[in-house]
Amino acid sequence: MTLRTGIASDYYDFLNQLESALCRKGHAWGLLYAGAGNGSLTDVDGGVGGYRGGAVSVAEAFTVTALDAQRFQVIGALAGDLGVATVGQPFEHERLRFRVNAGSTAFAAGDRFTLNTSPPWTLVRRWGVRNPNFRTGNFASQSALFDNAMDTSGTRAVADLPAIAGIEMIGPASVRAVTMGIGDSSARGAAAFELQRSDDGAVWTPVQAWSGVRWPSARARQTFMVTGNSPAARFWRVVFSAANGATPLECNDLSFQTDVNADFELEDRAQWIVKAPGLDGRQSIFIGAELFEDPARAAYNLNWYGFRSLNPLLSLRTQVNNSGLRQLPLRNGPFAYWLAVNGQRVVIVARIGTVYVSAYLGYATAYEPPSIHEYPLVIGACGSTENGTPDATDANFRGFFDPGRYGLAANYPDNLWRMHCNRYASGANDYGDSETFGKVYPSAMSTSGDRAYLRDNLDGSSPLFPLILGTAQPRHSWGEFDGCAWTTVTGLR
Repeated sequence: MTLRTGIASDYYDFLNQLESALCRKGHAWGLLYAGAGNGSLTDVDGGVGGYRGGAVSVAEAFTVTALDAQRFQVIGALAGDLGVATVGQPFEHERLRFRVNAGSTAFAAGDRFTLNTSPPWTLVRRWGVRNPNFRTGNFASQSALFDNAMDTSGTRAVADLPAIAGIEMIGPASVRAVTMGIGDSSARGAAAFELQRSDDGAVWTPVQAWSGVRWPSARARQTFMVTGNSPAARFWRVVFSAANGATPLECNDLSFQTDVNADFELEDRAQWIVKAPGLDGRQSIFIGAELFEDPARAAYNLNWYGFRSLNPLLSLRTQVNNSGLRQLPLRNGPFAYWLAVNGQRVVIVARIGTVYVSAYLGYATAYEPPSIHEYPLVIGACGSTENGTPDATDANFRGFFDPGRYGLAANYPDNLWRMHCNRYASGANDYGDSETFGKVYPSAMSTSGDRAYLRDNLDGSSPLFPLILGTAQPRHSWGEFDGCAWTTVTGLR
C-alpha cells in the first residue's frame, strides 16, 4: 500500500501534505507473492511496503513476473505491457511505482508478484477560514462584522473611507452573494460598495459594484446577488465607499455565500472534504475534517466526520447521518507523521512531542458482503471533543484501536452509527466500559471492555492479531480494520 512519512511544519501544513498524498496520485494494495526467491517488492526507495500508484492510476490488477534472477516483466490488466523492472532499480510509471529487491535466495524465472491499484482520491470541498486572524479589514471593532450578533457593529468614519472587510480561505470558492446588516441607524448604512477577489491577497480584481443602496430600517439585513459567474478565489473582500449620509459607516454583519440556500457561509470555520474511490474505483466514500484552533489552549485539531452522501448545501457537521466528530489533536509546530493509504481508507499516526496520536478514516473490512453491508465506514481518532490537546491525561483520550469515550464510530448494515469504547475515564483512573456495547478486540477481551492479557509467541516473536469491531447490542460481529493489527510489542502495527 502507499506508505508516506514526513515532517509537517504545523497542523495546517499536515493537512496540505495529507491532501497531496491522497489526491495527487493513485494508490496500490493487495501485494501477494509466489516463487522460489525470497526478495521483496517495496517503494522505489526500498522502504518496507510502500509500493504506490501513479498520477493516472485506475482500478487495475498487475502481475510482475520474473524473466530471470534480475528482470521482471510488468503487465497491467488494462494497460498491458509496461516494460521490464530490474532488480534493485526503481520502476516508475504513471500507473505504478515500486522496486524489486533481491533476497538471500535468488529469484527464478516465473516468480511472480501480484498487486492492484486504485485511482487518486478526489478533493470535494476546501474552503472557510482557519481563525479570526484570517478575517481582515480596517473597521473599528472588525470582529463585530463576523460574530453573528445584531447588537454589535464595526464602524469607520465617513471621512476615512474606503472601509474594507474581507476573508482569506484555505482554498478557492466562488462568491455568489453577499449579505450585510446595519446598526442602529439606516443613515449610517452602506450606500455604495464593491465586491473584489484575489488569488494572492495582493492584486485585487473587481467583481461587482452596488450603489444607491437604501436601508428600510435600523438593524436591517440585505442580500446582494452576484449576477456573473465569478471565478473561484481564496481571497474576497468588500470595499465600502459611501454611507447614507451620517457618520460613521456602520456594519453589524457581513457574510460571503457560495449559495444562498446553504446552511454555511464562507467566513465560517474551515472545512475540508475528500472522496475515496474504493478499491474498485467505483465507490464514493466521504470523509472530512473541520479545522479547529484555540491558541489559548494550544489546541490545533483536525476534527473528522464521515457520511454516506454529500449534500452541497450542508456544512460538514450537518451532513445527513454523519458519524459525529472524532478529534485528532495536533500542534502549531513541527511533528513527524506516518500515512498508510489505499483506495478506501487512510491510517494516520503522528508524534506530537512524546505522544503518538492516530486516526482510521474510511472503509474497514466488513464480514458481510456489500449486498448486506453497503457502507462499512469507520471514523476513529482520539476522542469526541473538538478542543482536545495532545497532552491530555484523561483516559478517554486514546487511540482508535483501543478507544475511549467516544473515539470510534462505525456504520452498521442498518445504516446506524454505533459508538465503540473499550475504556472510560473516572477521575484519574480508567476502567472497562460496560455501558457502551461497541468494542474493539483484542484490546478489549470482553463486552465490559476488560483489557487483554496477551503474550509473545513461544519463540519470542510478536503475534499479530486482527483488530475486530463488534457490538453486544445488537449482537453483531462487524469486521476488521483494514491493514491494522494488534501486537504485544507496540499495540498497533
